[in-house]
Amino acid sequence: MSRSSFEALLGFHGAPTFAGEKPAVLLSFRKSQFEDFDAMLASFLPCFHCKGISVLRLVEGEEYVLVLFYRVRRIARLVKRADAKALLRACGYDADAPLAELLAELQRRMELRKTFPHEIGVFLGYPVEDVRGFMEHHGKDFALSGYWKVYGNPDVARALFARYTACSEEFCKKLDDGVKFEDLVVAS
Repeated sequence: MSRSSFEALLGFHGAPTFAGEKPAVLLSFRKSQFEDFDAMLASFLPCFHCKGISVLRLVEGEEYVLVLFYRVRRIARLVKRADAKALLRACGYDADAPLAELLAELQRRMELRKTFPHEIGVFLGYPVEDVRGFMEHHGKDFALSGYWKVYGNPDVARALFARYTACSEEFCKKLDDGVKFEDLVVAS
């Protein structure tokens, strides 16, 4: 996969995060699609670092890698909210731990279970009421489905989903028009 194809992939799936609309995105990559995935990802790290985006390989296998791209300050604020702390505590986290420790615990759980712990939604910036609703209803009986399953306020979520979609379309159009990826990534 070429650099421009990688940028298009990042833009298509992660534009709301890279454009500053959403605090985080989790992307899956098939490493065999790249001549050297590690080098490709590493070439973007200076841009991400400069713009306040951290990159964490949550789980890695022989063929696939799940990478979390996140805005540290925004996620740190989200996980310190009372509702998020209560949910994380109920899931067995030390909710008072720093963000790095919370992410390390999430990573450990994903590696051990080989599944997505439902509380990952908190780290992706989903509303806590939707994360809790997903857990309580086992992914069923939701009011709306889009970027995540909505159990709380579908009107607010619908507007947010529309904003994310418009952001992705605009980001990808600008990439197609020749704007540099680095120029499209918004600093926190």
